[in-house]
Amino acid sequence: MEPTFAPRPPSEIIDIDDDSEDEGSEITKKSQPATVPENTFSDFESDGEDDDENEVEQKPLISPSTDIRGDFDSALEDGFDFDGVFAFSERYAMGVAPNPCLNFDGLGTVGIPLSERDARAIISACVAPPNTSGIWELPSEKIHFDNPAWDAWIQNTAGVAAATALNACAPVRPSFSFKKLVIHESSSPTTHYKEPVDEDESNTKIGDFIAVLPSIFQGGQLQLHHTGQVKSLNFAHQSGLATSIVAAYSGVEQTLAGVTSGYRLSLVYDILFPITHADVRPTLPEMQGATQKLYNIMLSWKQDASGEAPGSLACLLHHKYTSTKNFRAQSLTGVDALLISHLYPLARQLKFRIYFAQVRLTVSTMASAPDDGYGCGYGRSYGRGWGRRRYNYYDYDDDDEIDEDEFEDDEGSREESLVLSRVVDLCGMPVNVNIDLEAEDLINGSITDQAADTTNFEIEERTMATRTAVYNRTVLLIWPKDSDADLNVTVGDIYDYACNTLQSSLTVAPTEKERKLVDQLLECCQTRPQEPKLPRVVQVLRESADRWNDVAILLRALKACGVDKNTGRMGPEGFVSAYQAFGWAALKDCYNDAMKNDESNARRHALLARLTQMAADEEDAEVAAWCTAQADSILRSLSKVDAARIPWLADLGLSRGGEFLRDVIFPQLQAQKLDKTFWMPFIQRLQQTMRDIPTTAPDVVSGLIVQCVAQTARNLPAFPTRVIQNPYGYHVTERHEKSSEAVLEVVKLCVETRNEALCVKIFSRMREAARLGNFRAEFPPWLYYAELCASVNLYLQTVPATAAMEAIFRPFFVDAVDWLISAARTAPGGKTITPCPLNEQHKATIMLAARKVGGISVLKQRLTADALKGHDSSTLQGLVRSVAKEFPRQALVHDPVALQAYNDVVIGLVRTAIDTFDTSSLVKKNGPGYPYYHSSVNPSDVMIKLVQFCFELGAQSQCQRLLLRFVPPPTGSTVPQHVSTTLAPFLPVLRQYLVGEGLDFQVDPYKMFAAAMVRAFAEQVMAQKPHEVVPAAQLQGVGCKACAECRELKAFFCSDKSTISFPRVQSIRTHLERYLGVTRAWGVVWETRKYGSPHTLHITKPASMTALGLWATNSQSGKTLLHGLGDPATQTRILGADYAWVYARIYGLPAPPAPLANASQTLNAQKRAAPAGPSTVPAAKKARTS
Repeated sequence: MEPTFAPRPPSEIIDIDDDSEDEGSEITKKSQPATVPENTFSDFESDGEDDDENEVEQKPLISPSTDIRGDFDSALEDGFDFDGVFAFSERYAMGVAPNPCLNFDGLGTVGIPLSERDARAIISACVAPPNTSGIWELPSEKIHFDNPAWDAWIQNTAGVAAATALNACAPVRPSFSFKKLVIHESSSPTTHYKEPVDEDESNTKIGDFIAVLPSIFQGGQLQLHHTGQVKSLNFAHQSGLATSIVAAYSGVEQTLAGVTSGYRLSLVYDILFPITHADVRPTLPEMQGATQKLYNIMLSWKQDASGEAPGSLACLLHHKYTSTKNFRAQSLTGVDALLISHLYPLARQLKFRIYFAQVRLTVSTMASAPDDGYGCGYGRSYGRGWGRRRYNYYDYDDDDEIDEDEFEDDEGSREESLVLSRVVDLCGMPVNVNIDLEAEDLINGSITDQAADTTNFEIEERTMATRTAVYNRTVLLIWPKDSDADLNVTVGDIYDYACNTLQSSLTVAPTEKERKLVDQLLECCQTRPQEPKLPRVVQVLRESADRWNDVAILLRALKACGVDKNTGRMGPEGFVSAYQAFGWAALKDCYNDAMKNDESNARRHALLARLTQMAADEEDAEVAAWCTAQADSILRSLSKVDAARIPWLADLGLSRGGEFLRDVIFPQLQAQKLDKTFWMPFIQRLQQTMRDIPTTAPDVVSGLIVQCVAQTARNLPAFPTRVIQNPYGYHVTERHEKSSEAVLEVVKLCVETRNEALCVKIFSRMREAARLGNFRAEFPPWLYYAELCASVNLYLQTVPATAAMEAIFRPFFVDAVDWLISAARTAPGGKTITPCPLNEQHKATIMLAARKVGGISVLKQRLTADALKGHDSSTLQGLVRSVAKEFPRQALVHDPVALQAYNDVVIGLVRTAIDTFDTSSLVKKNGPGYPYYHSSVNPSDVMIKLVQFCFELGAQSQCQRLLLRFVPPPTGSTVPQHVSTTLAPFLPVLRQYLVGEGLDFQVDPYKMFAAAMVRAFAEQVMAQKPHEVVPAAQLQGVGCKACAECRELKAFFCSDKSTISFPRVQSIRTHLERYLGVTRAWGVVWETRKYGSPHTLHITKPASMTALGLWATNSQSGKTLLHGLGDPATQTRILGADYAWVYARIYGLPAPPAPLANASQTLNAQKRAAPAGPSTVPAAKKARTS
C-alpha cells in the first residue's frame, strides 16, 4: 500500500460557490518535508515581496547534482506526469440533471427538491452509523430509481466528466456502482473520512462519487485534502435548485462540516475500474520522492561554485493557455498545477524566482516541387502534350498550380525563431526580463511536440515555396535570486494587473502590498505613460484613495498621470467626486494647476461649467468665486482653438458683445496662426449672428469680419496641402495631398465679402513662392494652376464682369500659362519636379487662360523658344495644333495685328518643333553595320508626317529647315548608313506626297534636297565598280542541274551574300562538297559543323567575290533613286553639271549625251513653285553632302 502523508490543518479555507462557472478549477496547498513551510496557491506572492526574509543556511550536499539542466528535466519527466486532479466537482441545474424518481421500500416514491416531510420519512427508514448523530444512511438494495435516465446520466454524463478530470478514462472508462443514500440533518457534526488505498488487484474501487440531490440546507462545507492540496466546496447556495456532484480518489481525506439547517440528501457511488485492466488502474501519484529530488537539484544549483550551472531554466508547461491579462498560477490545470504546487514551496525556501512567459516559435522551411532544371516545369502530366509523361510541358502562364502535397520540405533550410513575450510572476504581475532563449533551451519536452497553432504555405515561385508553422506555448522560468538573470528583472506593463487588483480590493486601509503596488503603478505612469490607460488608472486610484481616506495618494496619482495638464483624464465628474470626498482646501492647488496648464479650451470650459454647477448645488461660495475668476482668466488666455469651439466663441459674442470679440478674442485668435478651416466657418457664424451681437457702434462686427477675411488670406499658404493619415499596422503614417480648392475657397470669400483686393495678394504670393521654389516638390505650381483655371473661370461667370475684376485676375491666368508650358525639371533650390505633360486637358486650359487675358497676342508673348525649352518635338507639334484649332486663321483675317501674331506664334512653334526633333530616334545601331528602326517605326513614315505637319499648318516655308534637319547623320550612325537606310528610302515617299500636293522635285527646296541626296548616294554609298574575280559562266557551272541544293548554291555564288549553311544529311553534304572542290582556288572555304542533327555544311566566300554582288545591289538602288527624279531630261535639270558623274557612278558606265530640255517642261516646273506659307524664307544655298 502506498504511504500517505497527512497534511497539517490548512491555514485558510477558500470557498468555491457551487454555482461558479469554474467549479472544477483546483486550489491547492502543498506540504513539504519538515523544513519546507506550508503554502497554497492563494499564498502566492508577487516577485520581491519576501526578499527581506532571512534565508536559512543549507548544509552542502554530499552528492550534489552535476547536470542541473538534465537532472531537472528528468525529475519533471519521472515525477510530475499525473495530468489529473485528486478531486472534482460540478453543478447541474434541475433542467440539466434528470430527476432520479427515488422509490424506497416501504415508503414509496419521494420527490425532489426534498421537503421536510419526505426527509423525516426517509430518516425513519434509515439507520445511523456508529458513534454519530444527525447522519442517516440507507443501503442501495432498499432504494430504486424509477427514472432509467438517471443511471444513464450518471454513467455517461456526470461520470464521464468526473473520470476525465481525474484522468481515469484511459484506456477504459470506469463504472459507477450505487452504494448508499446518506442524509444529514441540522444536528449533524463535522465528520472526517479517508479510505486507504488498497493495492490489491482484486479491489476494483479507485474512488468515491457523490451526487448531492436538490434539497434546501445551510452549512455542510466540504474540504478535500491530499498531500497538502486543499479543495474547499460550499454547495449550500441555491442547494434546492441544483444537483451537485463530487468525485475523489481513494486516499483523499474528506472533511464535511455539519449541516446548520435543513437536510442534505446525497447518493454515494463507488468508482470501479475493470479488473481486466488492473495493471493500468489510475491512482494518485506519490510525490514525496519527486519533491525530494527537485529539492536536491535546486540546492545543488544554489550551492554551485563551478560556474557551470545554467543561469536560468525554461520549462515547457504541458497544457496550452491563452495569453490573457489575468493569467497567473491559479490558471494552471492538471500536471502543470501539480508541478507549481510542489515547486513553489521549494523556491520560497531556497530563494529562487519563478515566472511564467508566453513564447512563440516560428518555424520556416523551404519546399520545392519537381522541376526540369530549366524553369519550365517538365515532369508533371496533365493529360496533354506529346503523349509521354516526361515530355509534358507547361509554362508560367499555365492555369494549373502545383498541389501543396507535391512539394518536398528541405530540412536543411529549416529556420527557427523564438520570441519571448508577456512575462508575469505567479500572481500575474507583468515583469520585464532580459534573457536569451532558443527553442533548444526548453526542457520538459519540445515545443513542436504538439500541433502548430497556425500554419501557412506560400508559393513564391512556381516550384519554390515556404512552409511556416507557429507554436504558441507557456513556459515556466526559474533561476536563483540575485543571479545575473535576476539583476535585470524590472516591473513591466502593470496597468491592467494593478488596476484589477486595486479595484477588487475591499480594504479600508492600504496594505503594505497595496502601497507597493500603487508605487509601482505610478512609476509606470511616469516612465512609460500609455494614454488610453491613464483615465482608468486615475479612476481606480481615486476610488482607492476615497476608500482609504488618503488624499496624498490621490494627489500623487493626479500628478503622475498628468491630470494637471489634461483634465480629461479624470473628467468633470471625477473632479466633483474628489471634492466631495476630500473637500476644497485639500484640492484647490491641484485644481488651479489643472486650469492653468491644460491647453484645451473645451476641457477647461467643460470642467469649469461642472464645478460651477457643483458650487451652486453645494452652496459653496468659495468654489463659486473661484469658478468666476477662472472663467475670466480662460477668456483672456485662450489656448489653441479649432472649429469645434466656434459655437462657444459665438456665444461669447452674444453674451459679452462685439467689442469683446474684437478687442479680446480676435487678437488671441490672430496670434494662433489659424488656417481657413477655422476662419471660414467662424466668419460664416459671425455673418449669421451679427444682428444679434450687442455693440456700441453699427460697424463693429462688419469690421471684425473684414479683419477675419484678411487674416484668412494672410494665413493661406501659396500652395496649400492637407495631411492624410493612413493606419499601417500599429502605426499611422502621414502623407500630403495638394489642396488647390483651399485657394479657390479663400478667393471666393474675398470676392463675396467685397475684399477683392486681397486676391491680388494671394496671386502675388503664389507667383513669388513659385519663383523661389517654396512648394513641395511632389506638387509643383502647374498642378494647382491646372485645377484652378477652370474653377476660377466658372466662378467669374457668376459675378459681374468689370474692368477691375479683369485686372485682378489677369496675373493669375498669365502665371497659369507660364507654368503650364514650362518644361523645367529643377525648381529653385535644386529640388527635382515633374513638368506638365501638356496633355489635351492641359492644352485646353492654356487656351482658356489665354482667352481670359488677350488671346493670341498673349500666346505670342508667352510661347517663346526659351519658355518652351525642354519640351520634345511631339509635344510642341500638339501645342501648335491646339493654337491653330482654338484661334483659326480664317477668323483673324480682318484683324491684321491678331493675324500677324498668329503667324508669328505658328511659325515660331513650327520652327521650335523642327529644331527639337530628335533624328537619332529614327535609326539606331544594333551592332556594327546593322541598323534597325527604333520602336519598329519606319523612318520614312516619321519624316513624311513632319512634312505633312508643315503643310497642315500652312508653314511650307519651313520645309527647307525641316529637310536640312534630316541631312546630318545622327549620333551612332555613319554617312553611308544614314544615306542608304534613312534618306534614300525617304525620297520616293516624299515624291509621292509632293505629287498629291501638285509639286515635284523640280521645285525648291525639294529640288535642292533631292539633288543632294542622289549625289550623296553616288558619292558615299556607290564604290567604284569592282572587277569580276570569277566569270559568271564559271559561277553558274558550280553544282549539278538537278537538285535543289545545287540551285541554291549557284544563286549564292552569284549574290552578295558572304555565307550560306546547309543542314543536310551526309549524302547531300558529300554531293555538295564534290562540286565545291573547283571553288577552292577562288578562296572559298567550307566546314561541317557537327552539332545538332543533321550536321551543317557551312560555306564562306572571300570578300573579293561579294564586292561585285554588293555593288550590283547598291547600283539597283541608285537607279531607282534616279528614276524617281523623272526622265533623263528632268534628272539633268535637277542634278545639273553633276549628272554625268552621278550616272557613271551608279551605272558603272559613261553617261549618254544629255537630252535637250522640253520647253513646256521647263515652263511647268517654274509654275510648280512651292506656295508661300504664313511667312517667307530666303532661297537656300546649294546643299553640300561632304
